[in-house]
Amino acid sequence: MANNIDIFEPRTMLKFVERMSKPNTFLRDTFFKNREYSTTDKVDVDIKKGSRKIAPFVHEKIGGKLVENSGYKTETFTPPLVAPDKITTAADIQKRSMGENIYSAKTPAERAAEKLVTDLKELEEMITRREELMCAQAIFEGKITIEGVGLDYVIDFNHTNKETLSGTKLWSDITNSDPIGDLKRYQRTVQQNGHVTADTVIMSADVVDKFINHPKVKDILNLRNLKVGEVNIEVLPNGVTYIGQIPGVGRIYEYNEFYLAEDGEMKPMVPSGTVTLLSTAAEFSMAYAAITIIKDSDFVTYESERVPDTWTEKRPNRQFVALSSKPLPIPKEVDSWFVAKVL
Repeated sequence: MANNIDIFEPRTMLKFVERMSKPNTFLRDTFFKNREYSTTDKVDVDIKKGSRKIAPFVHEKIGGKLVENSGYKTETFTPPLVAPDKITTAADIQKRSMGENIYSAKTPAERAAEKLVTDLKELEEMITRREELMCAQAIFEGKITIEGVGLDYVIDFNHTNKETLSGTKLWSDITNSDPIGDLKRYQRTVQQNGHVTADTVIMSADVVDKFINHPKVKDILNLRNLKVGEVNIEVLPNGVTYIGQIPGVGRIYEYNEFYLAEDGEMKPMVPSGTVTLLSTAAEFSMAYAAITIIKDSDFVTYESERVPDTWTEKRPNRQFVALSSKPLPIPKEVDSWFVAKVL
């Protein structure tokens, strides 16, 4: 006789969550493609500062010259816990769900299973959106701010390739500013300090508007060759528009995605007036620390991107479903991108 499968058992839910299709996120999926998993609540990472040392000449009868190891240092980070949860009450599984046939004969158990799926998908989207915001902070601010109940600290990657334009250099000054020249200058800085060639430019919406209408940009680029609006919607996440490509600079994208902050304000992933140059060849990673939950009076540790859990409470009767994660985007090559405030 076949054993009944408990869909609310963590290992059963974990298999479902692992197979669940995840929302597309531009920054995380484009640059933080590598995945690293820790067996503890901390992650050890080698942060690279590139070196251009050349091999020394040596006399044949003297032998080689000792070269010191350099160019990186090991940092230990504690990824923050992200753990949203949802509540299911008796009323939730007794009443018809939105879109369900008014004459539906579904049992409360069937509705509970469907609500579990819906809740896990919603929690997954919330965590994914948080990961994207952490990636945006790591890139555009060079640090990640961790704020919450009992939490207030900063993970700083010591990023130094950044600039804030002012006066006549602002791209809004169409007479004196030089957007193409600035981008090429940023590119060369990355090549010199980061030892990679940036191939991707990401602009906020207001920067894109100033950029494509700037007289000096129009003089150098034939806008018909920029192929404005030529975008494959199927492969680009929400908020992303491919603008065009500049030889010697890279492919240009507008990223106009938003998130609802804890203060209730809708904010952009890319800060207003900002542009960044990055390399898809740079070594960036998404690290995930282990998560420990208690189940049946035992502590169980999972090395996974997501860990689902459920529990029940009485008075009132309700069931909780939670999805936990300890993510941390880590740009290991801290000089491999450039951020500029141009408006």
